[in-house]
Amino acid sequence: MSSSNNDSTTQLDRREVIKIGAGAVGLVALAPKAGAAQEARGEGPITPSGGMRKPGEISPFTGPGYKNPGSTRLGGNGPMDDTTRKIVDFVRSYDYAKMSPATVKAFNLNMIDSIAAIIAGFEEEPPRIAASVAQLSPAGKLKATVMGYGVETTPEQATFANGVLIRETDFNDMSDEGGHVSTLIPAALAVGEALHSSGPEVMAAITIGYELAAAPWAGGETVIAAMVAAKLMKLDEDRMANAVTIALTPHVSLNKGVGALSMWKGVRSAEPAKNGVWGAMLARAGMTGPPQPFEGRGGLWENQGRGRPGDHIPRFSPLPKRNDSMAIERNWFKRRPSEAGTQGFLVMVPTIKAWVKPEEIAHIHFVTTYGIWEEICDAPKWDPTNRETADHSMPFVIARALIDGDVYLDSYDDDKVKDPLVQDLLSKTTMAPANWTGRGYGAGRLTITKKSGEVKDFDLYNGHRDLDLSDYVRMDDKEVLAKYTRVCAFKKVNDAQRDRAYKLWSNLADVKDIGEAIKSLAKFGQPKPLA
Repeated sequence: MSSSNNDSTTQLDRREVIKIGAGAVGLVALAPKAGAAQEARGEGPITPSGGMRKPGEISPFTGPGYKNPGSTRLGGNGPMDDTTRKIVDFVRSYDYAKMSPATVKAFNLNMIDSIAAIIAGFEEEPPRIAASVAQLSPAGKLKATVMGYGVETTPEQATFANGVLIRETDFNDMSDEGGHVSTLIPAALAVGEALHSSGPEVMAAITIGYELAAAPWAGGETVIAAMVAAKLMKLDEDRMANAVTIALTPHVSLNKGVGALSMWKGVRSAEPAKNGVWGAMLARAGMTGPPQPFEGRGGLWENQGRGRPGDHIPRFSPLPKRNDSMAIERNWFKRRPSEAGTQGFLVMVPTIKAWVKPEEIAHIHFVTTYGIWEEICDAPKWDPTNRETADHSMPFVIARALIDGDVYLDSYDDDKVKDPLVQDLLSKTTMAPANWTGRGYGAGRLTITKKSGEVKDFDLYNGHRDLDLSDYVRMDDKEVLAKYTRVCAFKKVNDAQRDRAYKLWSNLADVKDIGEAIKSLAKFGQPKPLA
């Protein structure tokens, strides 16, 4: 609505009002001249400061005229914001037919690496706790399986339990754009099994999740899991938008903690994934949520400041993020079960051990980027008392690797953590940050001084430049298969089961029902009875 020079009321364009108030308020107008008599009596509308409006002073008010652009939505909900629509449009439009051969190949490699990570977490304490709790929620109409333990439970409980498995040993994938993105995979498996989704449908849903993880504005792990689930549920755009907001609005996650870490380090991604699946299930049943979770008043942008002028995180980025490749193609995998910042150092271990023996060492000094130093070189990392702290401790990983020649799943057992040889090396180790710009995982310079006085630098930084991870971290098909094979042997998965599972999981495109693949690993190994 517009006003002429003679009109006493000036109203903002409705689209502008929605941007200002995210559709939560009606029209904003200037005070009409009809209130002149009140002005004269000093009875004008109250001003924002709480006082009476002075004669001639502009004062806003609300009134009739607003028409809800989202009135046709389920439950008479308000209009979705631009960010929600962008997510929904991408999720609904992408499918298996759009997966290029390069994307399919990358997906298959990611899946085998992720299955290896799931098996690696088997029988650790947090996964056992999660599986025990899943037993308390027996499967109803929608059935999903806790892998390894064969527990049949609800989709959200299976998402949580399998999510704990995949993240527990810090052996799952890494992405420069989205972190440990494979933590979304349990959501796809649980919902896919419950709905008898095909392999290609699950592949597309997971690929969508990786792409959303690469977009810094996409709402985090809970929204991503909700969209993975919603895609498999084949929700319409209205319900899918509700899944976004039901997942996001009550579930803004905090960090895993710092210093001495707890079991939650390996669990924190499973919890938002579970909540995302729950949000999608509610939306599927018809539940509605706040229509503008990103851009509305009190929404994500307002609470976190994202997208404001000067902020480094854009409010919008393309979906998909790049034209030349999907995000899942740019993923990389860990050679060792330890924090990402240790991966580069561990590649150097054979060279270091060829020069020095642990008993010859007088001092160890490691210089690295500030981010790595802050994450895994803080004071509590010199006295790790559990697995979670030990595999996130650069000094411990260095000590254990110099003694054993490598680190693996059993490097964080109590006897290995308390080993007097480790404690001796820890007492000789110092760490420091440098003003380096590189973001390579493991970037650093290790200086070892022998008791004889000899000193040698082992430099993985090579000057002030960004490191190319492919130089020393990225794994090819044969290396990922070797990782999977070794994990299966370590967790006592027999060869026949190992090979059948590999055949299915490395080519989900030929799987008609994802439940078939899940059955191949529903039970494995030699688990102790659950509580």
